[in-house]
Amino acid sequence: MNVTHTGQVTYSEPVSKGIILLKIKLTKPRLVDFKAGQYLAVLLPNSDKVAYYSIASSPKKPGEVELLVKEDKFGAGAVYLYSLKDGDEIQLHMPMGSAFLREDSDCNLVFVAGASGASYIRSMIHYLDEINHLARREVHYFLGCREESELLESDFMHKLAEKYSGFHYHPAVSHQEDWDGHTGLITEVVDRIMPADMAEWQAYSAGSPAMVKAVADELIANKNLMPSKFFSDLYTPEI
Repeated sequence: MNVTHTGQVTYSEPVSKGIILLKIKLTKPRLVDFKAGQYLAVLLPNSDKVAYYSIASSPKKPGEVELLVKEDKFGAGAVYLYSLKDGDEIQLHMPMGSAFLREDSDCNLVFVAGASGASYIRSMIHYLDEINHLARREVHYFLGCREESELLESDFMHKLAEKYSGFHYHPAVSHQEDWDGHTGLITEVVDRIMPADMAEWQAYSAGSPAMVKAVADELIANKNLMPSKFFSDLYTPEI
């Protein structure tokens, strides 16, 4: 059930180029029951408008939510969130969204994100780590950005890859010459690495609508993914 919560900002710091991590302690109500992969609406002050953001934190922290906010001088939501300081009050309407992590299966997972779309994926990966479910399946995480400085939590993801033999992190950049990792469109990287038959996999994707559609088309048409196993709040394949 969607509920309007009041919260207090406890942390606001840059975590990559053009993106801040905002931590919000819930004060009324003090807890929120949400699923990894859901999102919320930020109520903008002195306005009837809202701004939508993925909940970047794990459901294992029900008294706090975290947001990853991309700088946008022309976006009312980003301008407002960038202006907040420790102790400032904020109102949030949540939880929302149906593209959350399905926990009724131990099937293999592929996550594909572009730039700040990593916020959506972050919630699910942190949650799977906390409940030790990354040890029970094969998981591939593809993150595409223009340059290395935009990649979110690469150090943490590399540590997960060391911790879990089945977890694979595939960062890719498209506009940086001195980069020795994956390059090009993220769909091309996915095509090179993922197996031909993904009928038993689940896929979760976030980024620009065009990128998410391209990922869905790639996985469904070329990798035999079932359309009903592709999840994104931005795009729903025809079934």
